[in-house]
Amino acid sequence: MSIVFFVLILIIATVFSNALDTKIKFLPRAIIQIMMGLALSFIPNFNHFNLNPEVFMLAIIAPLMFYDGMNTNIVKLKRTLSNTFSLAIGLAVVTIILVGYLGYALLPHIPIALAFALAAIITPTDAVAVLSVTENLDLPNEAMLSLKNESLFNDASGIVMFDLALTAFHTGHFSPVLSIFNYLYVFFGGLIVGWIVGWLFVRLQLLLIETDIDNPNIIVPINFIKPFAIYLLAEMFDTSGILAVVAAGLIQSTQAQSLRLTSTKTQMVSKTTYEIFTNLMNGFVFILLGVSFPTVIYDITNEGRQVSSLGYLILVGIILYIVMIIIRYLWVTLKLANIRIRPADKVLNHFLIAINGIHGTITLSMAFSIPIVLHGKIFPFRNDIIFIAATVIILSLLVPSIILPLMLPAKSYSYSLEDISTYRQKMIEYAIKRVHDADEDPVETQAVIATLRSQQSILQRPKRNATYKILQKCFNLEEKLLQEMVDNGEISVKQQTFYERMSLFQSFQLHQSFIQHFMYRARFYFIKLSHRFKRRIKRVDPLVVTKKFNNARDELAQVENEISPQIFAYLREHLNADNRAEIHWIEEYYRERHRRFQNNTRANEIQEELFINAFQNEYNFIQEQLGMKNISRELASLLYEQVSNDEWVYMQNDSIYA
Repeated sequence: MSIVFFVLILIIATVFSNALDTKIKFLPRAIIQIMMGLALSFIPNFNHFNLNPEVFMLAIIAPLMFYDGMNTNIVKLKRTLSNTFSLAIGLAVVTIILVGYLGYALLPHIPIALAFALAAIITPTDAVAVLSVTENLDLPNEAMLSLKNESLFNDASGIVMFDLALTAFHTGHFSPVLSIFNYLYVFFGGLIVGWIVGWLFVRLQLLLIETDIDNPNIIVPINFIKPFAIYLLAEMFDTSGILAVVAAGLIQSTQAQSLRLTSTKTQMVSKTTYEIFTNLMNGFVFILLGVSFPTVIYDITNEGRQVSSLGYLILVGIILYIVMIIIRYLWVTLKLANIRIRPADKVLNHFLIAINGIHGTITLSMAFSIPIVLHGKIFPFRNDIIFIAATVIILSLLVPSIILPLMLPAKSYSYSLEDISTYRQKMIEYAIKRVHDADEDPVETQAVIATLRSQQSILQRPKRNATYKILQKCFNLEEKLLQEMVDNGEISVKQQTFYERMSLFQSFQLHQSFIQHFMYRARFYFIKLSHRFKRRIKRVDPLVVTKKFNNARDELAQVENEISPQIFAYLREHLNADNRAEIHWIEEYYRERHRRFQNNTRANEIQEELFINAFQNEYNFIQEQLGMKNISRELASLLYEQVSNDEWVYMQNDSIYA
């Protein structure tokens, strides 16, 4: 139960920090999450928190790296592969060596193997953390692409070097030749394992697609367990589990076109599930840092040293952070990574690549993965290393957050919110006009039009009093139409009375409060049960009762079928900018009432055909506007996505018309 409680609190904290992030623009989301973790550390059950390192790597880091690989543009990665490996392997190894010796010089009381372990921990960069800092800034594409691709592979470099350093510390022996061979085996072995197993998983998914059993209940769980299975398998062969899941993610990316043959529902559910899960996992990492920070400080200050040692550890973290920035800047300036940049922008891009070497999830995970106990004793200097790593993480988040807004313009888009609203409105009106032109059954046409109008995402809520006033006019119109039908001999007075009672009953229900409605429904079910009991006593044939009920409903349906089109026409005539929300709500009310009475296959077929044509016309409208250069490709892509989402929602809810 304590684990369930712990995870639940982390989820709530992550959601709350994401909500705060929408309001607090001057701080990166990661910093907000760290502060949220600090607040959680005051909860008794979170005091002296320790996380199992193996669980952390498997449960959080493996899926995050898999989804990073899956979302990588494989074409761009191939084009920049040499630069990516230069930054991810060459720069990472050089940084670890130089920072390792510097760390040992600054902390001579710790073993040199642990100094290199510290260097390996603080070297990997985090593309997600970079995005959290730069999401509102116009960062050059070349710099952003280099940072993202670098973070895919330098994680593995850091982890492999970290493992070598810990092994040297455990055994007391270090062989440069064996270490190089071990590094190559772990690095490329992980890539090979991930490549093979990832390909097998993709073939399995394609087989499920070919056999038409690719529903979300099968595909989503398979993709969900994929990174965990691949990570564990790679670790069984003593290769890099992290690189294995990255390779598997890249395989998934290369097969994206083939995998799109799966159903729209499966694609939408998969995409949404992955986005939510990765967002939670990234939030967990930084919240855990905040939760753990007070415990680390407490342990350091209670190891028999003076509190002032914390200040020295902070100073060490600052020095190491500055040195890493300098190394990164020199690496790209000396063209050891030849990034294609215009000469006029070289200095700026080189500085951006240097300062955006932001550290996050992997750095924190490796710091936490240091064993708590070694040979039955507390692992030496564990808290010092974690504290310095945390200092570097916070510095790497704060410094760019302060400096970059002064150097870079705010992110600009090729469209505004007003453009989105305007062209979405035009698109829907275009589709509605085509639905009108189809000249199908007016009631079914109005049902489809009302649903299309609901895509406009009107933010205002219908006003209660205004809605009831319009409804009352509709009820009055119904009474007038009923009387005309009686006068013309189309219906009997009995049918008129029955229909008016039904309308009066519904009007009464609409004006009830929640409590009144609940009490009324309870009374209704009580009376219904009483009638059933009386019928059983009197031995009334239930088939006779059902037949009478169906006949009465059919009579009401015939009347309602004549009245509904005129009600919809009345609402359409009186629609304006001031009552749009109220009219749409009333249309929904009458459409649902019509559905309850008119439940037939032909109506469903008409609606389905109208919907399919409407969505196709929306796609055509976007293509026309793009062809005429009225909208940018970015806006077209956004509108395409919105239509696709609306289409998927309809597919999931079309059963309400069945």
